[in-house]
Amino acid sequence: MKTSTKLIIGVIGVAVIAVSWWLISPLFLTETIDEGLPPTAVESPAPEENESDQETSETPEAQPSPTEVAGVFMDGEKNYETTGTIRSVEAEDGTYLRFEEFETTNGPDLFVYLTKPGRETTQGVSLGALKGNIGNQNYLIPKDVNLEEYNTVVIWCRAFSATFGTGELTGSSE
Repeated sequence: MKTSTKLIIGVIGVAVIAVSWWLISPLFLTETIDEGLPPTAVESPAPEENESDQETSETPEAQPSPTEVAGVFMDGEKNYETTGTIRSVEAEDGTYLRFEEFETTNGPDLFVYLTKPGRETTQGVSLGALKGNIGNQNYLIPKDVNLEEYNTVVIWCRAFSATFGTGELTGSSE
């Protein structure tokens, strides 16, 4: 064999091994995360000094209360198992979706999406890559997203166009 042929076979072999590892390793590796709650304005301690100055600067303007939602994760298609709860959390920098006691089958290229009724996952709003397949985690909802218009959280594998889990969101009755 010529040297150039050996080189081409070697490069292709390395590429095949790399892609195979990327696709197969999530089946036996897990990524555990345990994020705390996002910092909220309600949890901040009361000021002791200069109360009159801080009260005027920290008094929030009257705003309508954000929609509170909650839900439970369900398994996705095929053998993809997903469990845990979802709830919205209002924080200083916006509204978050919080996954608690979350666990899903690991996979490559997993993302979190919010979808509207009757829409495909890829037509929804991406909240970013899944931070871990096990544990509590928070996802900031973009300010221009109205939670009243979205009813499902989807754990989506972009590499295989597969749903690993879904969670139906419902408004809280308070």
